[in-house]
Amino acid sequence: MKKILYGPNNGNGGNSEPFWKPWGAGGWLLRLFLFLVLMFLLILLLNLFRKPETPTNDNRMSRTEIPDPIVNPVTPDPERVPVDTTANVPHDIPNPGPYLPNPEDNNIPPIDDDEIITDDDHRQIVGDRLNIILDSSADDETFRQWAQEFHDNYSDTTKYQIVYYDRLTKLLQIMVPEEEREQIMRELPQKITDISFMVFPEGLMGNLQQHGSSGRPNDPVFEQPELAWYFDAIQAYDAWQITKGSPEVVVAICDSYFDLNHDDLNSDRIVSPYSVARRTGNVAPGDDSDPTSFLHGSMVASQALGNMDNGRGTAGIAPQCKFMPVSLGHQMTSITVLQGLLYAIYQGASVINLSVGDQYDEAVSQLSIEDQIAISQQYALEEQAVWDYTANLANERNVTIVWAAGNENVFSALDASKRGNASIKVSAVDKELHKADFSNFGNFPEYNVEESTVSAPGVDIIGAKPWNTYDIGPGTSFAAPIVTGAIALMKSLDPTLTTAEIAAILKETGRPVEGNSTIGPLLQIKDALLRVQGNFARFDDIMSNHENFVGLWQSTNLLQVTQNGQPTSDMCRQYLEITSTSAGRAIYYEATSSRQDFTAPLTIQWQQDRIVLTQADAATNPGVNGGGYVPATFTCMPDSNNLLKCQYRAENVTNDFYLRKITQRNNH
Repeated sequence: MKKILYGPNNGNGGNSEPFWKPWGAGGWLLRLFLFLVLMFLLILLLNLFRKPETPTNDNRMSRTEIPDPIVNPVTPDPERVPVDTTANVPHDIPNPGPYLPNPEDNNIPPIDDDEIITDDDHRQIVGDRLNIILDSSADDETFRQWAQEFHDNYSDTTKYQIVYYDRLTKLLQIMVPEEEREQIMRELPQKITDISFMVFPEGLMGNLQQHGSSGRPNDPVFEQPELAWYFDAIQAYDAWQITKGSPEVVVAICDSYFDLNHDDLNSDRIVSPYSVARRTGNVAPGDDSDPTSFLHGSMVASQALGNMDNGRGTAGIAPQCKFMPVSLGHQMTSITVLQGLLYAIYQGASVINLSVGDQYDEAVSQLSIEDQIAISQQYALEEQAVWDYTANLANERNVTIVWAAGNENVFSALDASKRGNASIKVSAVDKELHKADFSNFGNFPEYNVEESTVSAPGVDIIGAKPWNTYDIGPGTSFAAPIVTGAIALMKSLDPTLTTAEIAAILKETGRPVEGNSTIGPLLQIKDALLRVQGNFARFDDIMSNHENFVGLWQSTNLLQVTQNGQPTSDMCRQYLEITSTSAGRAIYYEATSSRQDFTAPLTIQWQQDRIVLTQADAATNPGVNGGGYVPATFTCMPDSNNLLKCQYRAENVTNDFYLRKITQRNNH
């Protein structure tokens, strides 16, 4: 075979030539061009058979991918329940007088950036405003009187004026010169002494979302372990075998805005929606609002009590409880948060979620723990008094407030709203169930400080995104509604549980967070529910020995006080004091009005399968005018778990409840 040599002279007499020479220089270039064209066509052909990539979502809040069955919009539910968002809520006083704003002018003024200052504890506040909260008993005349006395002491209306008031939540806002703000805050209580009130600064607050990165329900999330990871971690599946919530329990979510048309939020469980800014039930954002704030409220609400078993998206922890959406708007301050909180308290919420908090400058994270604790004990004491008052007001009405701890990895009680033990404060853990690196903390036994009640998952938490989509994100904002839902389940079993009792159960049944004692234990819902049930009387124990019925029992029936046939916001606790196997007395304690006992004798009849207690006379208090509590019958029988379940019947009222034995009464 003839060899063609393309190299140098091989020493055998053959001549080597450049490889292109047989075709000339032009021929070689043509071959190269054809080769490149063929390669281009081959690459193009391969791309035609390649599977297209899923486009990324620029608004995604973390790197975890959401599978298509959850991300894609779904067809709106044809059974969608319309939500009335048009009704106005009466906040203005008829004939307000010369020193309160007229109704057309009675709106919280917007905040300019140049009005924002940083105070001594690194908080952002509005320099030329102060807020006033009147006592819960204040009426229209109290507002007029306070306005008159304020004018009597500060008569120059170009410098001092009431710019806003709200008769529903008992709040006012005054405008003062920035340089006089602290002096006026100190001296006002000394100048107006005949009206009960508190004065405090207007602090900036915001969402606590961390930006950056058995049979089961049929919602698609439960088929995606990477998204449903936290339900197992908190025993949600087992808890739902006990209860998914009671429609008698109302959960208020006080947040930015809500998409009530979302398939995971829209239902007949929505009650009393309210917008602080609009004073109507329209809780959707306006055209000029920050889209992120629209997302935040919708996500938080769905994580606490989103619809379950609708074949869509995800589900909330308490999917059968009532939902009260309260919009705080996109510009949250002390007064707007307080308005939302007080509205929820007065409108009958059982649990209130607040995934909001103070805004701080970066310098605070550089302070030592000792300095941070010292600041929490020395600063913002006026605001702390207001938040304490509000929490006590809630506890009187058996309302539990849940706060997100915050995301700056600092001591949570720097924020005055998150101090003390009158509310629940929630820190966050990550997917390894360790403290999330961003989560605020609060527990230091060496300083006798405990400001983190409990922790919950706060990384890659899925929730309802507006316009029938879904998103995931990190933050104590999303840990708090998980705890709020769990508390709603606890109150579904026992509505009379106080915040202190709930906190104790969450701590006792929670799982310690490995490697970090500065945050509360990890929520374990099933164990918490079993602890609640474990306090209930058991039918067999009572029937086997009637003496076991002797003692003081608290009913899980929390009664609403009515006047002239109309319900009020006052709550009444019910006790049965059994003095012998044949007799005792019924006790009705008015927790929010007279704070007095109304009592009546009981007779006890034992039957084979039930116990019947008869209150033949009205329960009265000789020292309190205004009647008493009508005669009633209590019939107690075993439920499916052998717990002693009782039915209260009085006139046209029927309620079911359980009994738990107590050694002493807690009248909060």
